[in-house]
Amino acid sequence: MKISVVKTSLSSELQAKKLAEALLEARLAACVQISGSGLSLYRWQDKVEHEQECYMSIKTSTELCDEVVSWLHEHHPYETPEIVWSVCEASPDYANWLADMVK
Repeated sequence: MKISVVKTSLSSELQAKKLAEALLEARLAACVQISGSGLSLYRWQDKVEHEQECYMSIKTSTELCDEVVSWLHEHHPYETPEIVWSVCEASPDYANWLADMVK
């Protein structure tokens, strides 16, 4: 069975927790994992930037993936957030649980 995993990064764990709780409240996600701080290097406005960020993995149904992506674009604090997603195979028990937890 298939599920979608949407990933993004944020500058603080507090920001990530707020987004995660809002996604869960809206039933757009069944589970959100927040991973510890890591160093992101990227080019922004013609400069190379170095920032500590935390990372989110948002588990949702394939049917809701586009809605989660749109929601993130609207609520993410970054001007141009990293929002990437993939469709993944999942065990039937996990996929069924996930489907029951979202809209």
